[in-house]
Amino acid sequence: MTIAKVARINVTPVKSLRLHHPEEVELGPDGAREDRRFLLVDDGLRLYNGKRDTSLVRASAEWDPGSRVLGLTLPGGEAVEGDVVRGKDVTVTVYGRDVHGHVVVGPWADALSDLVGRSLTLVERTNGAWATDSRPATMISHASVALIDGDGRRFRMLLELDGPDALGEERWTDRRVRAGEALLLVGRPTPRCAVPSASPDTGCRDRDVLRELVAARGDVEGEACIGVYAEVLEPGTVRVGDDVEVL
Repeated sequence: MTIAKVARINVTPVKSLRLHHPEEVELGPDGAREDRRFLLVDDGLRLYNGKRDTSLVRASAEWDPGSRVLGLTLPGGEAVEGDVVRGKDVTVTVYGRDVHGHVVVGPWADALSDLVGRSLTLVERTNGAWATDSRPATMISHASVALIDGDGRRFRMLLELDGPDALGEERWTDRRVRAGEALLLVGRPTPRCAVPSASPDTGCRDRDVLRELVAARGDVEGEACIGVYAEVLEPGTVRVGDDVEVL
C-alpha cells in the first residue's frame, strides 16, 4: 500500500556542515552512499559535531568520490579545494559505535578550525560504517515537522516524506517499507538533541525545539522524539517523488 512519497533528500559530505538536497541517492547497509563521508574530531579524537557547535552549518562541502576532490565553502565565500589524501588510521566513537577511518591530509581542517576557533582534524570514514546517527537511515513526514516548525532541515534526517499524518511514520515501527528501489526496516522514534533549536542557515539558536516537541506531542520514554530510524535491508536508488510503500 502506497502511503507516502519522497519529498526531499538531505545529505552532506562532511558531518554537521550545510545540507545538500540531491534528486536521488543510493542506499546500502551503511545508509546513503557518501553521506557523512567525512567527520571532524578534536584534539582528543572526540567527535566534533553540531551538538557541540552549531556554527559548523555555516560552511558547506562538495565531494566528488570519483576524482576524490573535496571542496569547502566558508561563510565569507572563501573556497578551499583539493585532492583528498589519506593519512594515518584512526578510530572515532560515533554514538557509541567505533567508526574506522583515516586522517585527511590537506587544508580543510585548518579552514574549519579557524571557523570554530579550535583545533580540529578531518577524518574520512571507511566503507561499511556510517557517521549519520545511531542507525544508517532516518525518515520524517512533513506533517510531523509541521507540528512545531515546518522546516525539515532542522532535523537533518535522510528522507522527508509527503503523505503520512503527523507522527504517522511512528506506526511503521518494526515494519518493512519500500522507498523507491530500497527496502527499509523501520525502527523506533528518533530522540532529538539541541541541534534543531539552531537555525539551519545561521547556526544561531533561535528556538527551544525540545521543549516545543514535548509540548506538541509529549515525550517518548522520557525523550523528545520525532521521525524514525531505519535499517536498509535491500540496497537501491531512492529518488525525489518515489513512492513509499508499507509491505
